[in-house]
Amino acid sequence: MDGTDVGDVCVPEEEVEQIDIGALAIEEFKRIAWPESALVVQPPDGKTLVNFKTNFYTLDNKTVSQSLTIVGRSVTIRATPTTYAFHFGDGDSTSTASPGRPHPDLDVTHEYARKGDVVVSLDTTYTGEYRIGNGDWVSIPDALTVPGAGLDLQVVEALPQLVLR
Repeated sequence: MDGTDVGDVCVPEEEVEQIDIGALAIEEFKRIAWPESALVVQPPDGKTLVNFKTNFYTLDNKTVSQSLTIVGRSVTIRATPTTYAFHFGDGDSTSTASPGRPHPDLDVTHEYARKGDVVVSLDTTYTGEYRIGNGDWVSIPDALTVPGAGLDLQVVEALPQLVLR
């Protein structure tokens, strides 16, 4: 149909061996809904301070596998998170191989210059591999980025106050 992808097709049994299962596995890697990484912000509860190191991280840093059948063959595809793009909601962002770390081991931080409401998010880029049956793992040449949902964050100012008792 003039280059239009119309999905799966039936192939006569004698032509099954001629099908490039690797190419189909690469297409499946792109089609599978890989998980987005859950963003954690510290301090918690959706508030942080101006000129304060706000910490960002995710615990979703494990390789994820999917098993499927392609042309009657067992295929395993795995996706490994390799890059995390932290978007801080004020126009700044950073890309890193680190998923960040929880307090007190601050790794990915951002200081907001002014108060206001921002939406922060985390995009995760996966690299992939596949194997047919129990064969060797084969790298997939393309990476895939999964955008994360936005989280509301309120940046507030705190003023010191002398309290007498």
